[in-house]
Amino acid sequence: MNADRTSWGCCLAALLALGLAGASQAADGDVGAGFKLDRLRLEVGGFTDHPDAAGDAFVHGAASVGGGTGAWEYALGARLDGFSQFGSRDFSRVRLDYTENYLRWRGEDLRLTLGTQNILWGRVDEISPIDRMSRADLSRAMLDKLPERRRAVPAVRIEHFGAAYKVDAVWLPVFDEAVMADPDSVWHPVDTVRGHLLGIGALPALVGARLRKADHDGSGGGGVRFTAEGDAFDHGFSVQRVRQSQPYYRVSPGVLTAVHPYSTVLGGEFETERLGATWRMELAWSSDVPVTTRAFEYRTEPGFDMVVGAEFFPADGETRVTLQLAGHRTFTDRPVLDRTEFYALTGELEHPFALGRWRADLRFVAGLGERDLYINPRLSYTGIDQHELFIAAHLFSGAAQTLGGHYARNDAVMLGWQARF
Repeated sequence: MNADRTSWGCCLAALLALGLAGASQAADGDVGAGFKLDRLRLEVGGFTDHPDAAGDAFVHGAASVGGGTGAWEYALGARLDGFSQFGSRDFSRVRLDYTENYLRWRGEDLRLTLGTQNILWGRVDEISPIDRMSRADLSRAMLDKLPERRRAVPAVRIEHFGAAYKVDAVWLPVFDEAVMADPDSVWHPVDTVRGHLLGIGALPALVGARLRKADHDGSGGGGVRFTAEGDAFDHGFSVQRVRQSQPYYRVSPGVLTAVHPYSTVLGGEFETERLGATWRMELAWSSDVPVTTRAFEYRTEPGFDMVVGAEFFPADGETRVTLQLAGHRTFTDRPVLDRTEFYALTGELEHPFALGRWRADLRFVAGLGERDLYINPRLSYTGIDQHELFIAAHLFSGAAQTLGGHYARNDAVMLGWQARF
């Protein structure tokens, strides 16, 4: 839903009031079944050199009710997000969305869950090729970490727990697409002002093009995942037949149509501890990767993804380092506009200091072979219980087809506050 600036301000006031109520409730010790304010967040920032936007603001709140008796438990939750952009392409928008709303039955080695729920398959950070069940949150592009860029999805889920293994079966009876940025937002993957499409680059025919949606009906698909713990390493494999929640845009004169093709995904995953580090790997073969030929014909081709990563603490200190090498290949014998092969190094460095009251973070994505760079330094103060104050920068650069190139004008500095209860 859309709202003017007055409504957006009312949204912020309501969230702050909920924050006070949640803090009061936590102080009274009522943390069991009943109302819970999960999170509040406020972020305001300015762009350093964008021709159409001077800055933007983001406000978020999430609340839930949970409880249960015996083998049964339930959860009811919702979230409210407000977005505002300032400049010649200004807008304000408020969106209400569901979080986890489910009924769950627990047995001795079985768990059945019906309703909207968070389903995050995979082991690696930032880029997970087997994470296909969850609903992507693209309302702010890459600004948040991966778990915050995922939303709950309507699902029927059965989990069986063995002595050293788990079988997880999921069916998505209703398809729900990714949460997208406003079409006027500088974080949208399509820029119809300058004619630019994320993953393809400059297309003059896109200037002033209309965006429309196509295939929103039907099921989202389903899959089965098997994971096991071993003496040497943990491992798993999965089979999915799913629709990607993130849209792919079919190009036609004056119109971009968002489609969500089905794909069969065969995945493998591994994790082990060696040489003072935790090593993780994911592999995924996909039957239908969407592409656009140079004649603007829409096709799907098979593709392969691989991610290898390590997490370690240098000198056994408090500094945490995560590094990942990711690669993708689309197998096609026809010239296409999309990137069919790319490699990237991603990572995060996290260092607490001053007795844990401060934390310095650095996230990055660096393309290998083709110029592509995203850097996100952040300094946080965590000395107030349940609250965090932070300042962060988001810096982009790269070739036209890359993520860094698409958002190259979006360098920004952000100030924020968030609280978890």
